[in-house]
Amino acid sequence: MAQIGLKYLICSKLTETESAATYSDGRVMAYAIKAEMNIEINEGVLRGDDRIIENIKEFKSGKLTLNGDHLDYETRALILGHTLSTIDSTTNKQLTSKGSDDGSFVGVGFYATSIKNNVRGFRAIWLTKVKFGVPSESMETRGESINFQTPTIEGTISTNVLDVWKEEATFPTEAEAKTWLDTMASIGGTEG
Repeated sequence: MAQIGLKYLICSKLTETESAATYSDGRVMAYAIKAEMNIEINEGVLRGDDRIIENIKEFKSGKLTLNGDHLDYETRALILGHTLSTIDSTTNKQLTSKGSDDGSFVGVGFYATSIKNNVRGFRAIWLTKVKFGVPSESMETRGESINFQTPTIEGTISTNVLDVWKEEATFPTEAEAKTWLDTMASIGGTEG
């Protein structure tokens, strides 16, 4: 199935018990520009009688690279563990980043338009457990043309306590894809 576009980049704080994974504080991370997943697998091969008699391939971990227009301070505080405060008695915010900061595990979701046999659908993806590192940033002076600089952030995809690393569904409408993601991330009072 071919895919075009990318929308609705969201995250939500993950809480795990011995038998459940739940999400809270769901939020839109940024306007989505690009999402890239690279999955690693563990492989075991058993040979016998001069041939392969068993071959197992299992999910090991993954790398998620996200590019969005802007990561606001609230999102950075959630995913990176930075401290957010107000300056004096104003509404101006200050983000303090420490070397010992360690952000929360989060669920991450987004959707893309899919096309198969000239029929469009909306493929929604929910990654159940992701841990992000501090993003790289680049800034440059304005020249003769405008050159936007946007943050790219990388996270490690893991399995949650239920051994699930990804949930996905394809819907006939964009609204259904968004509603499903809202439910997964507990946005709008729903709990995933």
